[in-house]
Amino acid sequence: MRGYLGLAFFWVGVVYLALTHPLFPGWVWGLLLAALVFALEHRRPVPGLRESGVLLFGWAVGAALADLTGLRSLKLVGVGSALWALGRLREAEGLRSLGATAVVAGGLVGLLEVGAAPWVALVLVALGLGLLLRGGEREGEDPEFERRYRRLLAWRRARAEAEGKRVDEVLSDEAVALLARAGSREELEAVLGPARGEWVEEL
Repeated sequence: MRGYLGLAFFWVGVVYLALTHPLFPGWVWGLLLAALVFALEHRRPVPGLRESGVLLFGWAVGAALADLTGLRSLKLVGVGSALWALGRLREAEGLRSLGATAVVAGGLVGLLEVGAAPWVALVLVALGLGLLLRGGEREGEDPEFERRYRRLLAWRRARAEAEGKRVDEVLSDEAVALLARAGSREELEAVLGPARGEWVEEL
């Protein structure tokens, strides 16, 4: 409970500084606070702290570029990039998709801002073809592998939360993929190694 309350207080202060920007522009406060958050998280990992730093950094960079170029859409690109990175950190497909959508939307708005409507049409064509091709690739994936892979991601996340670690400290993405493809106990043990042999029963 205190963790959620602390994050709420933190973000209320951040929003105030970003909107009123005393002494410095809002993006300067964003960069300073993001650096502070990353330094604190490095000393003592706290749930939600690194994610807050990623969001702050992405917004601040986007806001800084927007002030320098006059393109307001870069703020949306910055936030979208932060959401995509946050989705990568937390293995959250929804956040990655939301972030990618925000980046694309920001790029399209930016093209409109500079009067490049024909380029917007070309970008939409490329985006549509890319989504179609990616959809075709996913249809050919092994559904059993997808099921095991998602189950392992959920297990890794739960294990990391229980041990107070980051997910990549429990198992790397490569190890998760290898475990999802493993077809026997021996293959599981080969991937995990002797130090993590007790995990075989859980998996």
